[in-house]
Amino acid sequence: MSEQVNLNEIQDLERLNQAPALTRWRGFSKYTGPAFLEAVTTLGAGSFASVAAMGAAYGYEMLWIPFYSYLLGMFMLTLGTKFAVHSRLDVITAQNKYQNKLIGSAVTGLIACYLGYVTFTFGQYALGTDALENMFALVNINFPRSVNWIVIFILSFPFAWMYGKNDKAVRFVENFCKILIAVMLVVFVAVIFVTGVDWGALLHGLLIPTLPSGIEGISTGIAALISVVAVGDWCQYHYAMKQRNFTPTHEKLAHFDLVVGGLVPVTLVLTFVGVAFAVTFSGGSFPDDTYALANALVGAIPSLAIQIGFYIGILAITVSTMIGMSTIAAQSLCRAFGKPLDPHSKLWKFGLISTQIGFLGAYIGKPMWAVILVAGLQSCFSWVSGSSWFLLANDRKFLGKHVVKNYLYNIGVLISVVVLNLTFVTFVLTKLGVWA
Repeated sequence: MSEQVNLNEIQDLERLNQAPALTRWRGFSKYTGPAFLEAVTTLGAGSFASVAAMGAAYGYEMLWIPFYSYLLGMFMLTLGTKFAVHSRLDVITAQNKYQNKLIGSAVTGLIACYLGYVTFTFGQYALGTDALENMFALVNINFPRSVNWIVIFILSFPFAWMYGKNDKAVRFVENFCKILIAVMLVVFVAVIFVTGVDWGALLHGLLIPTLPSGIEGISTGIAALISVVAVGDWCQYHYAMKQRNFTPTHEKLAHFDLVVGGLVPVTLVLTFVGVAFAVTFSGGSFPDDTYALANALVGAIPSLAIQIGFYIGILAITVSTMIGMSTIAAQSLCRAFGKPLDPHSKLWKFGLISTQIGFLGAYIGKPMWAVILVAGLQSCFSWVSGSSWFLLANDRKFLGKHVVKNYLYNIGVLISVVVLNLTFVTFVLTKLGVWA
């Protein structure tokens, strides 16, 4: 049955690929999905906190960071598309075969994807549980984080568990991610309309790059860049396309999906969050813990409904990110050990379950020592994985005639790799106090 459905999809896409742009885009819309799964993985507690901090400290000045960092990340994300549609091998398997297992299994699979996302789930639970506690406090109900973490688990884990079981399950999870992104957009738009927004300053800050002087401004921008320009995000999109059995016929769809399901929602959500905090704090003091962060804007929102909506938006961010992080952790763990992507296997299930250790974030918050350690490992090895992707993109043994032939595109990929490494190095050194 799945083969028949895929054949019908391919035949429809062959027709749409030759259609006029508007007709093609309308037709493509019903087949989108993988980029939305990548987007919710990106839209996590880290990116939320980073753009909130930038908005509070620098107003509209640094709204360009999420937009341009995602644009830069698209060089690598489109490489993931090329690997997915033009080779039977997934990227970690290809790295192991054409390079070595240190690069594929260890650096990309275990460090960048699995270990990284297991660690970053602490932050999701910490922010999400604080939002829930604050939200219920609005109606005088005590629902402490030590108990309410189970809500995040219930809303995320079943979807991660069903992902990959069959074609319908994959599409169901993708559509759930679309709904969660829609929730984020609606509630954060409502928030900025009640807090106020300077649309001219918004457009200027979004499109015209500026960077405040001093290490504080640089490190704040660096923290935001990390949320998008990362190996795990590339792998998430690549493996999401593999789950959908994308073929060369899907390549135009994948590029469309990456714009409407990745670039647009990530930019809009993070821009709206940044604007809300820019208006509310306007260069003033900023919360230094997740509880205060989750509660930060409520005083500036006069409507109880929109106050609750703000917390629901944060909950949507954390729930969807847990789904994305859990699924890519499970897939990368399987490939790191040379096992098939089998949702029924013990290794896959272990990958899903082990990411739920993040629930401890409800009790201890985000363990910064672990974040620094993992970011340090990624800093040391991220350029290895990025360089590996560049070499695979130009390896005829892997891609044959579909290797990258555009020199400017290759330069863009190399710039992405360099920025990725500088980003992590700067972030780690700042957190370790090397720079004041």
